[in-house]
Amino acid sequence: MTIETEWRDYDVIVVGSGGAGSAAAHAASEAGAKVLVVSKDPIGCSDTKIAEGIVTVRASAGEDDTEEVLAENLRIAGSDLPTEDITAAFAQDTQDAYEWYRRQGVRPDMDHKEDKPAVLPIALGGHTKRRSIGHQNGGLALGHALWNAVVQGIDYLEDAWFLDVVTEENDDGPDEVLGGLIYDAARGVFVAVRAPSVVIASGGLSTMYFPKTDTMRGNTGDSYALALRAGADLVDMEQIQFLPFCMTYPPAYEGLLAGEPVTAGYLGVLRDKDGKVILDSVMLRTRAECSAAIVRAVEAGRGTERDGCYLDLTGNVDLPKSGPYFEKFLHTAVSGVMATVRQAWGKNAAQCKEMWEVRPGAHYAMGGMRVNSDCVAIGDDGADVPVRGLYAAGQAMGGVFGSNRLGSTSLSEGAIFGARAGRGAAARAKTARTKPQEDRFEKRLARYADALSHDGGDAPALLVKELQAACWNFIGPARTEDGLDTFDAAVAQLRDRASKAAIPADALWNQSFIEYLELMNMLDTAQAVSLAARDRDHSLGAHVRLDGGQTSTLFGQPHSVVVRRDSAGGYAVSHAARPKTPLKRLLPHMIADAKRKLSLKTLRMMPAGMRDNIIEDRYRSVMGEVSREDVDAKTEAAAA
Repeated sequence: MTIETEWRDYDVIVVGSGGAGSAAAHAASEAGAKVLVVSKDPIGCSDTKIAEGIVTVRASAGEDDTEEVLAENLRIAGSDLPTEDITAAFAQDTQDAYEWYRRQGVRPDMDHKEDKPAVLPIALGGHTKRRSIGHQNGGLALGHALWNAVVQGIDYLEDAWFLDVVTEENDDGPDEVLGGLIYDAARGVFVAVRAPSVVIASGGLSTMYFPKTDTMRGNTGDSYALALRAGADLVDMEQIQFLPFCMTYPPAYEGLLAGEPVTAGYLGVLRDKDGKVILDSVMLRTRAECSAAIVRAVEAGRGTERDGCYLDLTGNVDLPKSGPYFEKFLHTAVSGVMATVRQAWGKNAAQCKEMWEVRPGAHYAMGGMRVNSDCVAIGDDGADVPVRGLYAAGQAMGGVFGSNRLGSTSLSEGAIFGARAGRGAAARAKTARTKPQEDRFEKRLARYADALSHDGGDAPALLVKELQAACWNFIGPARTEDGLDTFDAAVAQLRDRASKAAIPADALWNQSFIEYLELMNMLDTAQAVSLAARDRDHSLGAHVRLDGGQTSTLFGQPHSVVVRRDSAGGYAVSHAARPKTPLKRLLPHMIADAKRKLSLKTLRMMPAGMRDNIIEDRYRSVMGEVSREDVDAKTEAAAA
């Protein structure tokens, strides 16, 4: 089929319009670059918009929260897989990134006594300091700010699917970016864009696990497939964060968020189907620890009929003095979650008077394109650039979180590394030589044009559903070698069927073609996850191998798993060594963590009156006085 091709010229192409993409586009434009943003969804309608709107800001609750403390917190929580330069950059830039959000219109809840943004009263799961700032309108406030950052003076294409990064292949050096190809579904045309810099910021992969996910449906692994096809390395693709507490029912709410570890409060625990505690001190656990506890209980036959377990918060509200504080915390810090709980499960559940049936749901890809702290694609030695002009930010990049992402960090990450990628892409565009090479574009376009005339075969949408089921069963929250064997065979079969999929010869908003594009990206990304999960044959962080042991973070030597395309069109897997946190730094962290957890266990064993007084004092020290009437007002407002 012949389809019209439109040619354009820009300095920088930004793929994606969420937190990272919007920040990248804004930074590149501010640096003087001519920028094009390509987005499948309307600008500002990314995962950021449906987030709880909680942002990590270093030292927001105290100056003892230094850059070194935050960076080390990220690395230790991530089992030393995060790279030192990237975590240092995150810690260094959180305050500037938050101020950028505020300049775009974000308005935080304020601590009027100190005239500064109010910090949540409890450190979110995995954080060693209170450093998370909430916003009354949640993700909507940030989504609008991102829209604001793009629409004022930056060119953009909505309802447009970015197909491929076009590169010049050099035998005597790194390949170089020439531009990119786009399917503009709204107009029914291909767009070939000549540009020396491309920023991949097109989100995660959680739609591979639909409906067991709380994210937007656009997260079809595009970032990782684009990076692989462009010649870049991927790292830590086995490390997919599954939020532990997502809804198992009713069907319309399946996969939606029902809370974070911090939601458990001081007395929350996880129980199996028979009511036995499978994890205590939940408030102090990472998301990975909670998810693993549920997955292992289900595998052992101790899960519910819907393959979940029970989050029991009743101990928090049974106490007369501290109970109102806990309820106010929930309806202030995670108000969106509580509204969802009430809608799905009713008043008693929203008042934490009954247990919640939960299971993990796909939420965040902690792996991604291998980059340095300026978001430039790098190779084995950290200086080797596999593709000049290629950048990544947000979920598209790896190296920030490793095996576990701390709560509230994603909104910071997008703004931090989006800005770094945008500035770098603009700087390269100023010095890069113009290399039109239209034939490179036309060869790629021909492949996609051919796909628009497939006759017969399966509908791509049906193949997507089959892949999603296989992803959950075999590369979901728990993996085994036998399962990975089954999965790889299923992927090979799906690739063959996809090559014959039924796609009508229509240019304008061809839904089957769109589903085919996303299917191919999901297949590439799923293959990378499977390869990495097979190579790491022991459990680590968010990666749970039921047929292997547990990697020792105390004595083991950390490494990231690297996946890349080889010269024959297949895949190659290697390791990237990571420095280990010195024992003199790791042990104090582990001891402090053990003490906090022991403190909660001891608290649970105290007489109810003593327990109530202690918890009330802890809440009051950061929340001030809270009355029953205040809590009831919050609850009624949430219900309305």
